[in-house]
Amino acid sequence: MRLTRFFAALLNPVEQRLVTRSIVIGVIVWATVHTLKYATNWTFETIQLWVEGTGNLLWVLVPLLLGALVMAAFSRYGVTMLNYRTSDGHIHKLVDVRGDGMERAIALYYSSEPALEQTMMGDEGVNVRWKLPTWSLVLRKSLATLVTIGTGGSGGLEASVTLIGESLSAGLFKPRRAPLGKIRHSPLAQKLWRWWSSSNPDELQAAQLAGIAAAISAYLGAPFTAAFFAVEVMYRRRPVLEKLIFALISALVAYFLNLVVGGQQRAFEPAFMPRPPITASYYLLLALLAFSVAMTGILLERLRLAVVNFYQNANFNDWQRHLTGALLTGVIALLIVALTGEKLDLILGTGDRMVEAALDGQITLQIALAALVGKMLATTFTIGSGGSAGFLVPSLFFGTMTATILSRLFGYPPILLIIPAMTASLVSIVNIPLAATFFVVEIFGSAYLLPALVVLVLTLIFTHDTSIYRTQREEYQGRQLIPGYSTRRVMVPPAWDGQTIIGLQIRARYGLNVIGLLEKHPLDGHSPAEPVLNPRVDRPLKTGDSLILLGQDPALDAFVESVAGLTSMGDWQ
Repeated sequence: MRLTRFFAALLNPVEQRLVTRSIVIGVIVWATVHTLKYATNWTFETIQLWVEGTGNLLWVLVPLLLGALVMAAFSRYGVTMLNYRTSDGHIHKLVDVRGDGMERAIALYYSSEPALEQTMMGDEGVNVRWKLPTWSLVLRKSLATLVTIGTGGSGGLEASVTLIGESLSAGLFKPRRAPLGKIRHSPLAQKLWRWWSSSNPDELQAAQLAGIAAAISAYLGAPFTAAFFAVEVMYRRRPVLEKLIFALISALVAYFLNLVVGGQQRAFEPAFMPRPPITASYYLLLALLAFSVAMTGILLERLRLAVVNFYQNANFNDWQRHLTGALLTGVIALLIVALTGEKLDLILGTGDRMVEAALDGQITLQIALAALVGKMLATTFTIGSGGSAGFLVPSLFFGTMTATILSRLFGYPPILLIIPAMTASLVSIVNIPLAATFFVVEIFGSAYLLPALVVLVLTLIFTHDTSIYRTQREEYQGRQLIPGYSTRRVMVPPAWDGQTIIGLQIRARYGLNVIGLLEKHPLDGHSPAEPVLNPRVDRPLKTGDSLILLGQDPALDAFVESVAGLTSMGDWQ
């Protein structure tokens, strides 16, 4: 009783509920991810042993193609379409179970935030998320990941477990009808049922972040990395600290459950870790490493876009799409194996074993070069064709192989470059600098913090806005409210000074509605301007004012182009 009162004195009722939820989420998400991780690894290893036992590696195409057929079925039946917004501001559709689960998780995370389309359709707040799949998506995504990576697809588990963590946490708090027979006659049960429920989008998002953090912690064994990853991947460079605590709680619960069952505590455990030197030559090499990994990230982004465009232009049906992806992945793996003499898991699967081998100095220059090219191609075809896998762990693989190449060229122990390269790859490819910093410290110790920070800063400079996740980037000046419609802010040019909205005939000529006006210079010349919603159409405009417009994207683009080329009122008329 005293402990309960102490707990109540520290936290308000909402915080008490969120802390409890975070603990429950940590337990349930850990159990799900732990099961999926070992089932996928066991399936992959069993199939690869069978292929090697046949004496003919061409047999690897059989499980790959069978997995592709199953994945195609998942992509066709019982799916839900999710919206994502590209860097040019256009909305496109995502099949919920296909491809990189990280993008789906981001789309679902923001589904409960206000949007005009949802309001017009009568859907607002948390109900929007709960009308989309939760536990059924967990089951389908888990099976899709098992048949993609377990049968030999190339990619990481982290994107799948992120979506699984998000969907599990949303499903745990989805409003459901109470079991009346048991609750109707129990006032305490009724009170607990109401206490557990919530219709607040902030509380839902706190639970979603907790689910994502727990999933990554269970997978990588790095709770602080997991918590900051969850916040950074959703908010990019705008971490929300009030939600971070609940992500940390869930991540720690998952981490300690890993310890209890005797699971792997950390993602990578090198046999020997020398202290990094503090010499000018080493840090100059780190600068070259940062540039090299940054270029690898940019190359990967272009390759991913090329594969996406290839499938969009090819007009394949779902069966053809997945089968070609599996076939290309298998052919790439066979070619690299024939070239290097290594095993198939050099290219197929998550690549964890090869990262461990590189850390221990067992990868040669030739193998590193072949693995970098082969894994990049195989992963983009696996995910680009719709296979259920992710880019985060492969990004560590790409950084590792880039560092191995430089270490062999310059005569350094590979581990001295690989650890900072992992930070660089997480920044250049996934764009999570804070999580990347915690990852190095948690997995490899504080001795590598300074080299990692140097590489991190340089990589940020080289890559800046690069990110593998299309849904993570929203730098569009306007913001689409419904597919094909946006708002745009356009500055009034000198030629319009003194003109009125009705006199310019913006609606008649362009089909656009002026929904707001932002004055450039307020009357006192000091206070910030405030937007005027629905301004009078006969109000004189001033040079430097900004019109806020609503309309279709092509009409907005044409209007902005006209204003940009406007040099006199004669041009407008």
